[in-house]
Amino acid sequence: MNTNLFMKFRAILLLMLFFSYNAFSQVDSINVVSNDVDNVEIELEQEDSNYVDEESSIIELSDESLKSYIGTAEEYLNYVNILKDSDSLIYHFVQYSGESNLTPRNDNISLVNIEKKVDVIFHPNTRKVMYVSEMLLNENQAWDFIYETFFDEEGLTRLFIRNYSTFNSVCAQVAFERSEYFFNAQNEVIKKNYEIFDNNHNPLIIDDCWMEREDYIKYKSFDELNSVLKIPLEDSSKEEVIETGDKQLETEE
Repeated sequence: MNTNLFMKFRAILLLMLFFSYNAFSQVDSINVVSNDVDNVEIELEQEDSNYVDEESSIIELSDESLKSYIGTAEEYLNYVNILKDSDSLIYHFVQYSGESNLTPRNDNISLVNIEKKVDVIFHPNTRKVMYVSEMLLNENQAWDFIYETFFDEEGLTRLFIRNYSTFNSVCAQVAFERSEYFFNAQNEVIKKNYEIFDNNHNPLIIDDCWMEREDYIKYKSFDELNSVLKIPLEDSSKEEVIETGDKQLETEE
């Protein structure tokens, strides 16, 4: 065989072997990447299947001996709702964007660029706080979250309510959530109610909606909450009397 021909044949053979090996290597790499993607998808599916949305969960009262705690909390809630309906005996505070302190709200105060509103209600005829509402406002001055905390006369939390509203739920023009947490004397949750609904209060299905899950704290006492809010209660002294049916509600300085 001609030497030059032999050398050309050998070179072609080597090139064929090189390209064949390189092709197989690329296939192996593609297979490895494909396997990695498949594994990630499987892990995400497993995470989705194991995910539990605690916010939308419901906890039934399991110990009837604790029913009195529920009754007391509901009495607080009814009392607060009466005052809200008449807008009486409620002390209003606001926090402006970029500031850290709350300011008592009055007729002369600006209601623009507010990022937080705080309302306070006292136990009847005392200066002991029963109720604090913290409303967080967005850039459009509409509320996204409202956190309501109810305290007994010892200042311990008996009921916490989270309210949430959004235009981005994809399941309604506006969607609302309300969670109610009831506590015993040890600050343990003994019952939890949950509902999700539209602006006509028609019930929605949580699995059909996208609802934000923010971090928030359910404070154990008024002192613990107020160490964060620093409500200027010294500026909230006033005397009011209202009639609510047969029951008179009043506070004194």
